[in-house]
Amino acid sequence: MNQMNNLQKLSITLLSGVIAAICAMPANAFQVTLGGTLVPGKGVFSDVPGATTIDFESGAPISGPVVYSSPYVVSGSQFALYGTPNNDLTKYLTVGSFSKSVTITFDQLIDYFGLYLGSPDSYNSIALYKDSTLLKLFPGSNFVGNSSVYLNFFANSDEYFNKVSIFSQSPAAETDNHAYRFATLETPPAQSVPEPSSMLGLLAFGTFGIASRLKRKQQQKVLNSVVND
Repeated sequence: MNQMNNLQKLSITLLSGVIAAICAMPANAFQVTLGGTLVPGKGVFSDVPGATTIDFESGAPISGPVVYSSPYVVSGSQFALYGTPNNDLTKYLTVGSFSKSVTITFDQLIDYFGLYLGSPDSYNSIALYKDSTLLKLFPGSNFVGNSSVYLNFFANSDEYFNKVSIFSQSPAAETDNHAYRFATLETPPAQSVPEPSSMLGLLAFGTFGIASRLKRKQQQKVLNSVVND
């Protein structure tokens, strides 16, 4: 048993290295990690602090801060159409069984998205967008080799996103326990605006300065005339 556990740990470590290599991008882009918290009978959930989870037990939201386009939520397995992710007896989202894609739109930018993906296949893919601009496409071939895996996508401030699309050209991409975290946008420091009294003071000071310069010019003219005489 210990030997099997060690082999599983080694496999996960090696796979993590492969994914890190395949998904490697510049420092100002995305990071992809594996793993979450297993809840028996419900699959794996995100353990990222501050994340909100959608478990599809009440379906997929089609209004509000998070909107799913044409979602198909199912349970159980149906031959040649969809199959439950490992250790998951609950409802989940399937893509490729009835439609080729589903798009998730957020009303604010997010810096994290996670999902429990059952049996990744080369014909599955996940795309991250900011509005209509594609930021990154992750082919399913990056994750093949796992029977089921929890994927975490992190973005820094240069790559915050607000739309996720899941594609499957064939049955199916089964996912559950989607998680997201709204990005904390830094507000630039407000520039101080002078109070009205301060503005009057500045105006008075400016007027005084102009009058002083005119007076000095007149004095200089008088002095010049005296010297020339």
